[in-house]
Formats: sequence, C-alpha cells, structure tokens
Amino acid sequence: MMRLALAGLMALGLLGQERISFEVASVKPTANGGDMRPMRQAYSPGGQLTITNMPLYWLIATAYDLPFQSKRLTGAPAWAYSERFDIQAIAPEPPAAGTSAAAREARTRLMLRALLAERFGLVIRREMRDLPVYAMVAAKGGPKLTRAVIDEKDCPERPGDSGLYCHHPDGGMQSGIHGAAIDMNDVASLLESWMDRPVLDQTGIKGLYNVRTTGWAPLTALAPGQNAPTGTENIADPEKPSVFRVFEEQLGLKLEPKKAQVEIYVIGRVQRPGEN
Repeated sequence: MMRLALAGLMALGLLGQERISFEVASVKPTANGGDMRPMRQAYSPGGQLTITNMPLYWLIATAYDLPFQSKRLTGAPAWAYSERFDIQAIAPEPPAAGTSAAAREARTRLMLRALLAERFGLVIRREMRDLPVYAMVAAKGGPKLTRAVIDEKDCPERPGDSGLYCHHPDGGMQSGIHGAAIDMNDVASLLESWMDRPVLDQTGIKGLYNVRTTGWAPLTALAPGQNAPTGTENIADPEKPSVFRVFEEQLGLKLEPKKAQVEIYVIGRVQRPGEN
C-alpha cells in the first residue's frame, strides 16, 4: 500500500484539472493468470475502488472513458491485453453529499489515471486524426425510442432493488444493447466495441431512454471506400440481421459511414507495476 504522488497527474498532463489521487492503493497481478475469473469493478459511495481480474488495456480504457475495445486507444504492448491485475484503492475522502453519479465517476477516472501513471509508468498523449467513422443519426422515419422512467437529476447513486442505474448499458453483439436509463452517447460508446471504426453520436437526441435491442451478426471489416451494408450482406452470419438493420428497424437510428476528426489516445510508455 502506498500514497500516490502528484507526479502521476503531471505525467498525464492533468495539471490545471482537479488534482486528486487515491490516498492508498494496492496493485497486484491476478493470481494464476485469472482468465477463468470474471472481471469486476466496483466503486463504493465512500470512495473505495475494487477492480478484479482486469487487463491493463481495459484499465486504461476505463480511466479515459473509452469503449473497452476502442480503436481510439493505440500503442499498448501485447501483455497489456493478456496479463490481468487486481486493484484495491481508497480515495482521500468520499465525494461530497449530493454529488451526481456522473461527477463521482469522472472523479474516479481522474484518480485511476493518476494510479496508472504512478504504478504502471503510463504516459499517454492525445491527438486528432481524420478517420473513417460511423455517424449515428436519426433514420428517415425518425427515432423509435422510449423515454426512461427517470430523469437525469433523479439518477440514484448506485443500483437499487430495481436495478435501475443511469448511463450503464450492458449487452452487446450476441444479446443486443440494454439499458433502462441511458442516453445516445452511452449507446454509441457501447456499440463501438463491436464495430470496425469509431461510432459518433450525431443524433442530437438528448435525455435518458429505455433501450432494448436484439443481437446482431458479427461485422466483417469494410474494404476502403466500401459502403456500410443495410441488410445481411457483408456479415459473418447471414442468418442474423446486421447491426445496421437492427438499429434502423428497432431504434430508428442509422449508422452512416463517413470521415471525421476523432481524438486518438496513443500510449507512449507503459511498464509492468513494481511490488506494492
């Protein structure tokens, strides 16, 4: 266990933002490789972060609020995908009463960035690149979305008995996207992990929605200049609909291929952590 230094924030270029790091933190390789254990992450209202069996790549994606298989995070060594870690960390003080769930999670990400810089020597830079993307927009017939039963201001700090928790979609390619109170940026972010290019929310749709879709077939990479399919062509399983059809028919949203300026996160340096 150790106190994390401000040097972690300096390495990440976060001076000028809130200067905050975990008070104490333990970082250990997961016993026996951990591959058969489920990955878990929990942050208590009191300020304790517990991460179990998570690859470094996912830790970095979590710290920078990126999809877990994002094409916007590059430069990671092979071991960052295969070796897994357990983390126990405690914030210097709990969030102030009345702090929103979004603000608490943003604060946790800042502390996790400091931890990665301090313990893994992570140096990361951001740059803008002109890349192929999918722009998520309203389809011609308009969106087919159901409003959530809760507004942003009423989002609970953590899931209750009902399981309602804002901005936490789950699911994916096999089961579809599910979320009782999520916005369009949440949808685009989760979807990106199963796509061959970044997904940008350009719907202009605000607020929280109850989103439920069915699963879709794996998407094969598009050739340069090739248009995205709208039915079952160019997918690995022709017995299932494409994600393009699922989104248009079930959500009234279209995924348009285009080029756009995208922020890329490039890992310049990272190393295995030393002993606690």
